[in-house]
Amino acid sequence: MIKKTISFSLAGLMTFAALTLPLEAAYTFKDGKIVDAKLCATMSLEEHYNAGVAALSAQDWHTAGRQFGIAAANFPLSPYGQEAAFYQGVANYNMDEYDLADQAFSDYLEGKSNPELFEVAIEYKFAIAEKFRYGARRRLLGTRQLPKWASAENNAIKIYEEIIAVVPISEIAVQALFSKALMHWSQRQYNEAVESFQMIIRRFPKHELTPESYLMINRVYLDQAKWEFQNSDLLAFAEINARRFALAFPREERLAEAERGVLAIKEVYARGLYETGLFYKKIGYPRASILYFRTAIIQFPETEIANFCKTCLARLGYEIPQEESCKESENLMNQQRVMQLDDGEESENQRSLINWIQ
Repeated sequence: MIKKTISFSLAGLMTFAALTLPLEAAYTFKDGKIVDAKLCATMSLEEHYNAGVAALSAQDWHTAGRQFGIAAANFPLSPYGQEAAFYQGVANYNMDEYDLADQAFSDYLEGKSNPELFEVAIEYKFAIAEKFRYGARRRLLGTRQLPKWASAENNAIKIYEEIIAVVPISEIAVQALFSKALMHWSQRQYNEAVESFQMIIRRFPKHELTPESYLMINRVYLDQAKWEFQNSDLLAFAEINARRFALAFPREERLAEAERGVLAIKEVYARGLYETGLFYKKIGYPRASILYFRTAIIQFPETEIANFCKTCLARLGYEIPQEESCKESENLMNQQRVMQLDDGEESENQRSLINWIQ
């Protein structure tokens, strides 16, 4: 049923394109292949290239893109044809055709072993990825005949990964890693986001974005904890991250912010226990509610939620002895460790914690 729906949707889009868009796309046979008639060469390579240069100088992006596209498509092995792919990307970028521009820059980089405009092409690709990250759309099926309706978030991540692989220790690689992490975070791909921030920390320990990466990691953990408040590993991750931050940057002014991030995660966990206690209190199970209120106080005594739990316990006629906190906290931790050992399996988060400590 889903496949049929997708097929009908694609057929509808193609019909929409055929009925509403200008009939500009004509095709012909060349060298045994079907090609866009607009990309067939009608002049020599030099004439098409020079026409593209003239249009580029006049900021006639449409004409420049077409002329350079003809040169690149028909003469891919010549130096002019290979360079034309770069300028076709420039023209498409200025027409906000970001997915087509990205493809043109990729063609340029792949067509030459040592392209002269390598760094500029990489900068353009990063700029395209940033456009996608901030919401620019791409054309459906990668054709001008269809509207810009498709999300390009995955395209952005792919471009960031290309940049990181090609120039792994460059300044633009740091920016790509940071943006990639933010992109993963926005998609709630928390592990991938943290991994990208940690890669910045490992590869660029003295970069100005490294302290920010430590802080961003705890913010990611906080966001993840709101969705997975029963995942106690996140608090351990955040505490380790804060300690590593303090060791790497002992004079950093934002160390207190990292500690506040850890406390915020504790507040999330404490709130989960508190709300569970309120639920049991509401349905008439006071003993169960006392257990959850006590647990919140014992495990997270420095939180504001702990004070709310104390108030609830007082209303229920129960007071927690001061010396009980440390013993109960240790007992709870030991019980959790025993349960984890009984399971005989490490969670993905636990394995990540071990790797991060190492």
